[in-house]
Amino acid sequence: MSIEPAPVEHTDTADPVAVADILRISEPGDRLLRAAVLHTGAEALRGLLDGPRTELHRTLREAAVKAGLTARDDDVGKAIDRWMLRVPDLDGARDLRIMRRLDARLVQAGDPEWPAGLRELGLDEPVGLWVRGSGDLAALCGASIALVGSRAADSYGLHLARSIGYDLVAAGHSVISGGAYGIDAAAHDGALRAIDGPGAATVAFMAGGVDRYYPRGNAELLGAVARAGAVVSEAAPGSTAMRHRFLMRNRLIAATAAATVVVQAGWRSGALNTANRAAELLRPVGAVPGPVTAHDSAGCHRLIREGAAVLVTSSEEVRELVEPLSSAANPAVAAAPDDRGGRGAASPEQGRLQITDALSEEQARVYSALPQRRGAEAAALAARTGLDTATAMAALAALELTGLAERRDHGWVKLRHP
Repeated sequence: MSIEPAPVEHTDTADPVAVADILRISEPGDRLLRAAVLHTGAEALRGLLDGPRTELHRTLREAAVKAGLTARDDDVGKAIDRWMLRVPDLDGARDLRIMRRLDARLVQAGDPEWPAGLRELGLDEPVGLWVRGSGDLAALCGASIALVGSRAADSYGLHLARSIGYDLVAAGHSVISGGAYGIDAAAHDGALRAIDGPGAATVAFMAGGVDRYYPRGNAELLGAVARAGAVVSEAAPGSTAMRHRFLMRNRLIAATAAATVVVQAGWRSGALNTANRAAELLRPVGAVPGPVTAHDSAGCHRLIREGAAVLVTSSEEVRELVEPLSSAANPAVAAAPDDRGGRGAASPEQGRLQITDALSEEQARVYSALPQRRGAEAAALAARTGLDTATAMAALAALELTGLAERRDHGWVKLRHP
């Protein structure tokens, strides 16, 4: 079975019971099923599942042709065989009841809450998504950044993921990840620590049903993600996380995020799959480098070497992937002499070094930890930088005198060099 590019048109939303049944009948990423839904609608397709097999087969062949999907009769027959095994278990009304009790809902293409980025997946776009939590999924995914990486991350990777996640949410960008151990969990944790009221939060895309948090060791963390943002899956309630579902899940992370950053990953890490999907969608991809001898960073180095990702070393550089570059947006990029004796634009790294050259170590640490939009209290900054509160307060006072920090209603914020 092969596919050719085909435009995906969205119609009005269908009966949620029919969509719930469609999500249960097949595995995530079933292109023939998606083509059939586009051709007939979810309700009509659900009815065909209870009718003559010949009628279903004929409709699927028509759907495949219309979508540009080359499917042989044998492929269609095998798909029907797979789906029919699950027909006796279909009870969309039951699934909806279970999810309502868990503060979860079904979102489908055509809903205002449907993330716009999913439309670029073509036939890989899901029929619907189960969303657990109070956050509006479309709003959370707008200008969001995915932070992904190895489950077996070391202290270096965990620190970076937590720190970058915190800074991004503090700057107004939601953080998307996969809820797994390691980099994912650290990114979610950092994001949660920065949430201060409505706005940016964090979203976890699951490989199993959102009614059973996986991995179990992250259940408390995922519960917090749901309360502040959203936990999402296209897998039916009760579905277990399986390897192929993780790979299918990765396409949703890549498509919903405005940019994807691999914080730390080995040579064969699944995070590289997410990064490559993002690159295929022409989304910006970043990778954080590590020591050249570190196996845990070999995947990041591979992405950079192959040109699939740009090197990023800070939350500011991560934000540059999605924020427009201009002197107004980045005043820290000061004018500097070029090799012709004129004035040229310094790199972001040069600007940052010029700002912090005259600062003490404590002042530089506090300046780096300061958010740019939502304020942070001195005690929180002390905890983030590993300083005692008195030292952090002294550093803040010095930064305020030099015009690099300012006390506002909700705490301290970073200012660019005047």
